[in-house]
Amino acid sequence: MNNKPFFSVIIPTYNSATKLKRALLSLLDQTFKNFEVIVCDDGSTDNTKKIVGDFNNILNISYAYNEHWGGPAKPRNNGIRLAKSEYIAFLDSDDWWYPKKLDIIKKNTSNYDFLFHDLDIYTPKGKKIFKKVKGRYLRRPVFIDLMLNENAIITSSVVVRKEILDKVGGFSEDNLKCVEDFDLWLKISRLTERFNYINESLGGYWIENTSVSIASDKIADTLTYVYNHFSTYLNDKNKREASFILNYLIGKTYFKIGKYNDAAANFALSIKSRKFKYKIRSLAWFLLIIFRPNETKNN
Repeated sequence: MNNKPFFSVIIPTYNSATKLKRALLSLLDQTFKNFEVIVCDDGSTDNTKKIVGDFNNILNISYAYNEHWGGPAKPRNNGIRLAKSEYIAFLDSDDWWYPKKLDIIKKNTSNYDFLFHDLDIYTPKGKKIFKKVKGRYLRRPVFIDLMLNENAIITSSVVVRKEILDKVGGFSEDNLKCVEDFDLWLKISRLTERFNYINESLGGYWIENTSVSIASDKIADTLTYVYNHFSTYLNDKNKREASFILNYLIGKTYFKIGKYNDAAANFALSIKSRKFKYKIRSLAWFLLIIFRPNETKNN
């Protein structure tokens, strides 16, 4: 008898016991039951281990602890190494899935190596807002689409063949925090074109009031590193376009942290994009900075 699970659900976590419990309860409610859960604890000091233990008799769950590393890449990689199934499903501890998530994914796995979908956005008060975390259908070559149209893939929606993850080496642990997911999608898209976008919200994405603080110079630096690295695989025309997309992303990052002059300088470059949507968006951001209230203009 084959007791191998169809999915391995990998949950990285750090001092998020209450939110982790919500994620695990959503797994308990899955209509498709043939999966294992691997909670990868990045050195938590709260009662995370106890929360996991409470599910020992009701989920096929295991607990992997490592000393605090400071991000999800290393814990996720630990989970990938421990996984027993053919497909890896990623779920952040502050997000959760709707009951038919794995059922729907299972029915769509044929002939695909990588699957992803939309997520509904919830506020800290538990209210679902109108806006979603949207994916999109990716044109082939998928690598070119991702480089020239931004990342459209949220990690808590991703299901990918373990074989593919093993071939590309999993998530980078080279200090690419906040963009290590995009780096991995690009590596995978260099290996396979078999991506499948499911145009449906199959879970909840949690946002914090402090989410703006995530934007920083570090993100701008790591985005630059990733784009510069993968641009070597582009022809000159696409390399130039990718540089404008990078300017656009850096401009938004600087705007969020109040570095308006730097943001404007990047938007002035991304306006040169040959893609109409980025021209318009860049112009809109640029004008927003130019005509922002006087009290912020010196920042």
